[in-house]
Amino acid sequence: MAKVIKSVNYNQHAIIRDIVELHNNGKPFDCDITYSIGNFYGKFKEKTPEGEVEFEIPQPKYKFDVDPQVDGVEKIDPWGPIPLEDNSIDSMMVDLPFVIGPRDCASMKNGKKGSNVIGKRFSSYYPRHEMFESYEHWIKEAYRVLKPGGVLVWKSQPVISGGINLMTSYYSCRVAEDTGFYIKDEFVLVAKQRLISGKVKNQMHSRRYHSFFHVFIKDDPKRDKTNYWKREYMEKFNNGNTEVVPVVNANE
Repeated sequence: MAKVIKSVNYNQHAIIRDIVELHNNGKPFDCDITYSIGNFYGKFKEKTPEGEVEFEIPQPKYKFDVDPQVDGVEKIDPWGPIPLEDNSIDSMMVDLPFVIGPRDCASMKNGKKGSNVIGKRFSSYYPRHEMFESYEHWIKEAYRVLKPGGVLVWKSQPVISGGINLMTSYYSCRVAEDTGFYIKDEFVLVAKQRLISGKVKNQMHSRRYHSFFHVFIKDDPKRDKTNYWKREYMEKFNNGNTEVVPVVNANE
């Protein structure tokens, strides 16, 4: 029996490997604009019912970050262009920050161990609209530099800020579709544990123990069929007969 690639996993490296195999023809990503220290790449292990499996995720050709942490990574402006030509690469990985808070707040500057761990490592956005503007900016830049049919792997996580549920993952999907991407696939990374702030006394939302890897395809013809639930789509593809339901492909 052929290997079954599942939509849910506790191992983010296994998810990335599966995306490479399923959607990038087994090839390394051409570019990563949020490279950080390169934790996505290298040799890894996965526990399976058949035993432990070793695999490797090769380094991308182009490595960028707004705050390079290691040698070989080119610095980019957080609101500037990706230094690549239009329609020049086949694939890209993006994992933007999801923390909202002033970058000069006390907990970011105090140097205390365990204080604002995520914000210090990955930076933050403030005020909250800056995050949405940043996500839109980089989705549009990715669309510009990818070739038609190019693959954008977009990692995101829903965020709670000021008691407001910010569904950033779904916002990203909407922007991607409006830009010209087809949402080809979705993978869910489940966390076994999370850092919980001691400041939260009254819980108002479920604690987020998951994040998403979405696979966006530039200019995929299937994007034209994503409005299949609308009357206009039914009339266009079924000669005006809105009672005909598009056939589901059991092989997809």
